[in-house]
Amino acid sequence: MKVKLKSIITGWLAHFAGVMLVINLSHIYEYITDTLYKGRAPWEFFVYHLFQDSDTLILLICLLYIEINYQYFFKKLNLFLFTVSCVVVGIVGSATFIILQPNTHENILLYLSQTVIITIYTWLYSIIRNYLYQTIYEKSLKLQQSKNELDALKAQLNPHFLFNSLNYLYGTALKEKAAVTADGIDRLSGMMRYTIAGIQENFVSLQEELKFVDDYLTLQQARLPATDNIRINIQMPSALPDALIAPMIILPFIENAFKYGISTDEQCFINILIEEEGNKLLIDISNSIVQEPIKIKGNNTGIKNTIKRLNLLYGHNYNLRQTNDGNTYRMTLQIALNP
Repeated sequence: MKVKLKSIITGWLAHFAGVMLVINLSHIYEYITDTLYKGRAPWEFFVYHLFQDSDTLILLICLLYIEINYQYFFKKLNLFLFTVSCVVVGIVGSATFIILQPNTHENILLYLSQTVIITIYTWLYSIIRNYLYQTIYEKSLKLQQSKNELDALKAQLNPHFLFNSLNYLYGTALKEKAAVTADGIDRLSGMMRYTIAGIQENFVSLQEELKFVDDYLTLQQARLPATDNIRINIQMPSALPDALIAPMIILPFIENAFKYGISTDEQCFINILIEEEGNKLLIDISNSIVQEPIKIKGNNTGIKNTIKRLNLLYGHNYNLRQTNDGNTYRMTLQIALNP
């Protein structure tokens, strides 16, 4: 709710600033040519127009109507219902004019013309703003994807050599009857292949993503000592729908839990719940916050980069909540499947 309110206020004030800039550009010509304002300082002239004229207040209120209409109805309604909501904004906007300037709206045609103008402006504003947003979004998405591919190329070095080495170690482990080691090598090899292939795609199958997560969790649990002070509870769905999800979007949150929630000396826990809720995937992760966590190398940008990817790939089709009470960190992520 707070995020939505902040988005409305930000869009509303930015819209108002843009409109006032255009209006004041026209006032500059008026200030230069009108002898009435000779000798008056420019700031006095513009302050008069901004704060003494009731039209500014009316404009501010109408732009708020338009912003609420865009944020709440543009993407949630079909075109016909959205057009109806624009007409409602036009009627309410004209009514605002009548309330604040009752002496200037005795002509019904003037009222109707204002309603039509506000309705058309509301409709066009939403369409144009969404078009610009989509254009910027697509460019940002391509730029992010290019950056991810470049980072992947830098990290690969010689993947064929690495895979061949892992295959050799896997075969050696089987010959030596080290089944657990062989399984770990096989899972690590699969994770590397998924990382290299997945970084070039915006979306992959949900089955592949959760197999990647399962392999990671298996390797993490294998490296931890078997002590009573470490409790790890994992719940993942056995049956999965045929759906798509952004690759490696879950792992950074799980990595974060192991990085800050596990200690060999303290009582600690990690709870991981992944389940399907209708057409959404729910990821609920909580962990203890320990004083001396196990050292895991990283650049501390995983969560920030993941949130950027969520914004780029999902827009408003995800919901992320994070809480930290000093003892327990918890994150809940809902992602729309098949976006």
